Amino acid sequence: MTRSRATLEPRTHPVEHVFPAWGVDVFESQHADGWRMDRTSHDFLKVVFVLQGRGALVTALARSACQAGQALVVRAGLAHQLEDAPGTPMSLVVVSIERRILDVACLDVGILPSGVIELAPPEAARVERGMRRLLFEQTLDLPTTGPSMVVQALHLLVDLARIEATPPVTAEAPRVKRSVARNGDSGERMEAYVAELGQHFFEATNLDSAASNLGLSRRRFTQLFRELTGTSWLSYVRRLRIDHAKRLLRSTERTVLSVAFECGFDDLSTFYRAFKRETGVSPNHWREGASGTER
Repeated sequence: MTRSRATLEPRTHPVEHVFPAWGVDVFESQHADGWRMDRTSHDFLKVVFVLQGRGALVTALARSACQAGQALVVRAGLAHQLEDAPGTPMSLVVVSIERRILDVACLDVGILPSGVIELAPPEAARVERGMRRLLFEQTLDLPTTGPSMVVQALHLLVDLARIEATPPVTAEAPRVKRSVARNGDSGERMEAYVAELGQHFFEATNLDSAASNLGLSRRRFTQLFRELTGTSWLSYVRRLRIDHAKRLLRSTERTVLSVAFECGFDDLSTFYRAFKRETGVSPNHWREGASGTER
């Protein structure tokens, strides 16, 4: 049986890690004034998200300040301790993952960031959502809870690795105007939405559905999206899909139909029209040209 590890009352000492059978442990810890942690090390990977307060991650190599909205990645075997800043005790969500989970997933910890991780607001929101999903799943106590916890923990690690190693924007890829004003809560939601589109562009949706999911009118959504990206929602999503299609055509032998499906197109004719609109040639002709340049 699973049990909730959420900490409702402020604590003065760290929570003891107790792993369930599936090897992923998550809990929320609210620190009281005077919270203390001795220097320690673990034989597992630990990811911490700071919900509130300020403090520091202290290791033999450095003392790194941390605050709300940042993540901490502590690799197995690293001697460390957390310290709260005076008068601003931290509230944390802590996910611990046994090494065997990483081994089975063939996840090289070397691709993960380490220490205190600076997160942009959309990235912090994504990491926090991942933590919350883990906390929620842990309380369900279902036969599927274990596998779901493992999958979601690995997803969290992949998100952190991709944040650290975001590929550079190419001349073909859509560019985002990071200097755009946030426009309050709606602007922040839009920035988070655009930041995540690169992982969701293939999903079947439309402008009205996207606007509704963000709690915005179609007009407001369109305005904010264009302010942030300099283009329309349809053009932006289509460019993401076509860029991915070109990568698949260049690096795989999948059929054009398979590529169209993976990129989010409902039918082949729509894919052909969109691809030719973006590139000037058909997918087959583009593949032949790309193959020729690699010889």
